[in-house]
Amino acid sequence: MRLPMILLLAGVALAPAVAQEKASSPNGGRPEIRSVEEMRRVGGYTAPGARAYADLAAEAGGKDWPVTLYYRCQAVRERRPLKAPAPKPMQVFDRVYSIGTAENNIWAIDTDAGIILLDALSTEADARDVIVANLRALKLDPQRIRIIVITHNHFDHFGGAAYLKQLSGARIGMSRADWTATPTRGTLPVKGPDDFYIEDGQEIALGGRTLTALLTPGHTPGTVSLLFPVTERGAPHMASLFGGQGSPRDVASLMQFRHALNHFADYTDRMQADVVLSNHTVGDDGLTRIAALARRGPNDPNPYIVGREGVVRYDAEWRNCLSADIDEALAKEKRGNPMPASVR
Repeated sequence: MRLPMILLLAGVALAPAVAQEKASSPNGGRPEIRSVEEMRRVGGYTAPGARAYADLAAEAGGKDWPVTLYYRCQAVRERRPLKAPAPKPMQVFDRVYSIGTAENNIWAIDTDAGIILLDALSTEADARDVIVANLRALKLDPQRIRIIVITHNHFDHFGGAAYLKQLSGARIGMSRADWTATPTRGTLPVKGPDDFYIEDGQEIALGGRTLTALLTPGHTPGTVSLLFPVTERGAPHMASLFGGQGSPRDVASLMQFRHALNHFADYTDRMQADVVLSNHTVGDDGLTRIAALARRGPNDPNPYIVGREGVVRYDAEWRNCLSADIDEALAKEKRGNPMPASVR
């Protein structure tokens, strides 16, 4: 028997059971959806097709990515400020480090020829007080940064890049579509002669490490996503990192985003990815995983290694959330009741 759905608008609290469960979570009080039943209670979808897609998303990923599921699968999204301490910088894989904030994770990949940095936070102060300070806390020299990959042109990803380049002489890589556009906030770093545009399928190599970059538009016109090999205590794995998290609200961009996920899935399948990383902690339930890593015992598994099944389920959760948004929007347009401009 199908459970009744209660439509929730922005600002309405989660059902008490969900809110209570989050009270002691390491995830900074972020709300979660863990099951189909919770999705039907709080997702807010009204179109039959959208509800079916949302059910599928919950079945696929609710167990492993409950925060991410809530963030992606909401008919009317609510942006709650995160009040959580920044996680301690730490090694997540052999010579791969988490050095970001509670919101934005920054990944540093140490190689024999220098450091590859993924994103650069919002400002020079962020770059200095978070990225540089965390590298030094891990006994890594920030002047060894050789490549800075900017996943997309939102200020919380590129704002510190100019300072870090000045500090280290690093080359900056970014997609042409995003680097030549005008960002909604902040000023993009000036492209120098050693900087480069990232192309679809490009390999970015340094010191024996190779990252495969893909163009995955939707979050921005030129969002860059990445796959790269990592090792865990010497054992090989393949990491995947999709470069843009928040979904657009117009149907054309949502469909473009879904197409980009298909493109990325082609490569996660081809390269047999078994690790999910994100440049936002909401994108991979990162605060929960970092907390688990911090208390990990010598025989405990690495929480970022989710296996092939996990990568497939992560993709299915995301794809079905996008599809739910598309179906909800189209159904409302058909009924002559388009989504409010504030959420489109």
